[in-house]
Amino acid sequence: MKSEVTATESVHRTSMLSPRVKLSPSAGTCPGADEDESAAKHLFKLSRDVILSLDRNGNILCINRRGVQLSGYSETELRAANISERLLLPEDRTAVAQILHDLVRGKTREYEVRWRTKNGAIVHFDGVSVPRLSENGEFLSTLCTLRDITERKSAEEKLRKSEEKYRDLIEISPDAIYVVDANGVCILGNRAGADLAGIPREELVGTPVTETYLPEERQLFRERLEKLRTGGTLRFERTFVRKNSEIVPVEVSVTAIRGGYFQAILRDISKRKQGEALLAGEKRLLEMVAKGDSLPSILGAICGLVEELCSGCLCSILLLDSSGKRLWHGAGPSIPKPYAQAIDGFVIGPNVGSCGSAAYRAEQVIVSDIATDPRWTSFREEALTNSLRACWSTPILSLENRVLGTFAMYYREPRSPAPRHQAVIEQITHLASIAIQRKRAEEALRASEQLARGQVEALTYSLDVLATAPAPDKFLGQMLGTMGRLLGAQSVILWLLDESDNSLVLRAWAEGTNFAKADPEHPWVKNPLSWKQDRGLRELFFSGAPVVCEDLEHDPDISLELREYLKSGGTKKFLRIPTLVGGRVRGFIGIRHGERPNYRPEEIELAQALAHQAMLAIQLNEFAEKSRQSAILEERNRMARDIHDTLAQGFTGVIVQLEAADDAIGCSRRKEANEHLQRAAELARRSLSEARRSVHALRPEALQVGNFWDALQRTVKNTTAGTALHTKFELRGRLRDLPPVWQENLLHIGQEALTNALKYAHPRNFETRLTFNTKQLRLELRDDGDGFEVNDRHDGFGLAGMRERVEQMGGNVKVTSARGKGTKVVVTLPYNGVSSS
Repeated sequence: MKSEVTATESVHRTSMLSPRVKLSPSAGTCPGADEDESAAKHLFKLSRDVILSLDRNGNILCINRRGVQLSGYSETELRAANISERLLLPEDRTAVAQILHDLVRGKTREYEVRWRTKNGAIVHFDGVSVPRLSENGEFLSTLCTLRDITERKSAEEKLRKSEEKYRDLIEISPDAIYVVDANGVCILGNRAGADLAGIPREELVGTPVTETYLPEERQLFRERLEKLRTGGTLRFERTFVRKNSEIVPVEVSVTAIRGGYFQAILRDISKRKQGEALLAGEKRLLEMVAKGDSLPSILGAICGLVEELCSGCLCSILLLDSSGKRLWHGAGPSIPKPYAQAIDGFVIGPNVGSCGSAAYRAEQVIVSDIATDPRWTSFREEALTNSLRACWSTPILSLENRVLGTFAMYYREPRSPAPRHQAVIEQITHLASIAIQRKRAEEALRASEQLARGQVEALTYSLDVLATAPAPDKFLGQMLGTMGRLLGAQSVILWLLDESDNSLVLRAWAEGTNFAKADPEHPWVKNPLSWKQDRGLRELFFSGAPVVCEDLEHDPDISLELREYLKSGGTKKFLRIPTLVGGRVRGFIGIRHGERPNYRPEEIELAQALAHQAMLAIQLNEFAEKSRQSAILEERNRMARDIHDTLAQGFTGVIVQLEAADDAIGCSRRKEANEHLQRAAELARRSLSEARRSVHALRPEALQVGNFWDALQRTVKNTTAGTALHTKFELRGRLRDLPPVWQENLLHIGQEALTNALKYAHPRNFETRLTFNTKQLRLELRDDGDGFEVNDRHDGFGLAGMRERVEQMGGNVKVTSARGKGTKVVVTLPYNGVSSS
């Protein structure tokens, strides 16, 4: 039984059934059975409510028909039964006992009670019990009326569960849900609603919704409620003002519900709006990149986009220089100029503000309060003077995770980033990385083109200078002048190291159009060993790497004497490029500049390339004289081979013919002797002609009117005509066109083989075979003379000349011979069917 008990009421001394009649207190008499109370008896029987009477112990004295029906028991089972034991639920018995106690004391009670019927069902009742007292006030019995409210309880339970489910649903909803009355005051709200409003949940109920509207938009709220009074739903977007005045874009759905209330569902669409704005901004930025806008313009637009998305912030982008040590201004349209100038070009470090630390560590650095953060010691005063109190800096990374610069968000009050800020930062740094890398790629391409043009121009100029064969000193000056012009330098100087005493020697100096400058006041000219005081130069000779000086005034590696000398000439920075010969540093080229931007890697690469070109040209110039001497020697060897191959071979034929003539004269064969003498004279004339051709390096006369195969056959036949030597010629495959040099060399090889056979082997037969296939040609020269030992030394130009000619053509030669077995010479040349030039 539920202990929902009403307050006690006044005691009535009369019964509801017979207020004026005395009743017998006998236990067996039912108070409702009196024949004089027919109306009451009729009501007792026909009532839709349960009517029963109990004694002071809770025993049932009588019960009407409705009570019997609802209990499921028979009237006999109920009469005299204790109501607590028969019908009440165990958990309700204590409360009923208390009610009986009150009734005995004359109090009237209202209550709720539950029965468990015979079949186990639960029936809920609203009950009222009054005591029946005697005239002298003694308790006789209690009269109870019970109304069945089971259906109402079931409905209430369903409603309760529905309400609980509704509350659970709105509580777990990620959207803010408010229920407001007709005046726009919140009467119910979930946790997400309190979070959106930025107030504790207990303060949400009773808050006017108009407080979340901008002042100029509050009239819209009234208009929308008027539209909803007839029912339906409104959907729209608006700006929501949080307790801290922060503006949040929301999507709203408002519906009229029962009782004149309204349910509003608000969804925070900051991320969506932010994404849309970022997407539009990204499109604009990429269009700027594609159109080729300047990098400062693009970076400035990036800062403007973030300042638009995150109200109250001031954005800055700093770029890391090529040394990886300093950050320089890239963009910051809203950053105070005095502050921007104060931090321009500062050196990064592990605790150098937000940006210096982020670039050094390659990770995000969040400083929520500049006034107290130890990393801001160096720049705290400048920041606070310019009303900057918070700075969140994120490194801008390349695809290779190399730091390109930093993106920073400043605020004028201490604060930390929210997740939406981090989302913006992540996307913006990605966009900045794309823009920076694209621009640097374009710069690298231009620098590469400049490098290529510079190299081509320098090489062309070197070849032109070499072609004119100027004096070495003039040549060096012209080369250095070309480097200075291409690099926009004040001057370019070549220093060489004298390894005998490790002193520096000024080799050449170009300044403007003066290619032969010299200055006796230069510290290294005055003291060639003083270069050792320069740490940067010692490093160059040790490592073989270029040395860059970006700040002459503060570079610690430069000697004081050299610094003052260079400053007097207007030099602000310089490059030193090592000159390598055979992989060893033999000196360096110094390139001076006045005021100019920092050296880019591409410019240093161009300087190295030009230095290599200069050294190559210098070496070529030095080699020129040696080459001329070598050419003279080579020409002597050529002439010697030609004289040997032509005159000596020709004279061998003359001797053979003269010996044959001598034999014919001895045998009185004058006609035959005359023929031999005529052939000898003809061979002598040809040899004289070949001698003249050798001097002028012309083609052999025999090749002037045909190919080498025909020329070789004629030469062999003319040389051996009228002798006992039998010659044989064989061509296998189709005769192909051969390069002139090949034809000349093959003809001389055939002549040499024939000459050697006639002079030393005394053969009876000499065979010549030429074979062509798709891959090579093969020339075989064979005799059956005395032969020789191939491994023995053979002086002269014969076999050596053969080998030199074959190697010149890229082929192979094989000579096989043995005492008494003749000699065989085989020449093999690669041939692809295409005549070489």
